[in-house]
Amino acid sequence: MSTWYKLDLGHDDQAFEPTLRIQQMFMSKFLMCAPGSGRALFSCYDKDKDRLWLYFSPAAADIAVRVYAEPCDPPTALDCIGLLAGEGDALGISTPELAKAA
Repeated sequence: MSTWYKLDLGHDDQAFEPTLRIQQMFMSKFLMCAPGSGRALFSCYDKDKDRLWLYFSPAAADIAVRVYAEPCDPPTALDCIGLLAGEGDALGISTPELAKAA
């Protein structure tokens, strides 16, 4: 099984700039990949705790390691997950289900 990565970016107002930079790094690599690569970058915002986490699919480990993300289990809180960039099917659920969860 491949490893997912998670990065805690803190409170919403703290997370905007780092999220933007990470998304740009991700996209520069993603645009060179063939379709079906499995590269994906997800965000999960917990309203109660005012915390933002980024999840990197196993195929995006090269970016995750560069930003010091930590290995984790695949995201399961589908009520707060959103696709920032890449291929939504990296979660193993269909795109319509992901759209409902977001």
